[in-house]
Amino acid sequence: MAEPTHDRRSILIRALALPAALLVPARRASASGTETCEPTESDFQGPMYTPGAPRRSVLAGPREPGERLRIRGTVFGPDCRTPVPRALLDVWQADAQGRYHDERESYRLRGQLLTDASGQYRIDTIRPGGYGGRPAHIHFTVSAPGHEPLTTQLYFRGDPVLDHDSCGPACNSGDPHRIIALTPLSPGSAGTFDVILRGSGT
Repeated sequence: MAEPTHDRRSILIRALALPAALLVPARRASASGTETCEPTESDFQGPMYTPGAPRRSVLAGPREPGERLRIRGTVFGPDCRTPVPRALLDVWQADAQGRYHDERESYRLRGQLLTDASGQYRIDTIRPGGYGGRPAHIHFTVSAPGHEPLTTQLYFRGDPVLDHDSCGPACNSGDPHRIIALTPLSPGSAGTFDVILRGSGT
């Protein structure tokens, strides 16, 4: 039986068939050089989302090939200061070769988790591979009562594909607030990705 993965060509064809995502503002530097408080930008969901992933923060099992990666962050409300406890994160990504896996493989590299009382989360996974002219990325949806749900993507500083992403403006992968730097961690590397949600009705 063929492995239930999705090859790069089929992913790209399905992705480019989707309409451009509606983008919301992100934090931007003001003329004075200080950061303004604006929500994290959205990004398109893409065709590889699969609902029903299990609750877990460890997305990559010990036998998963690839460089180990730990992502930490805090989910904040629209004031950029108030943490949002028990926000639900639904996370999915490609493997190290740029292939996605679904429920037929026990939701490999997919999971849902809640932020803690301080609005913080941690994910242990592997660094995803790029595919079809797309930079490496991790998908997130974030939702919490009293806030608008957010679908977005995280990217990695130094990825050479960032400046010519085949997804085009639909993904807005050049947004500097969703491109994270990685630091060494034994084993692998680690990065921080904070999320700012819009209040509902704002």
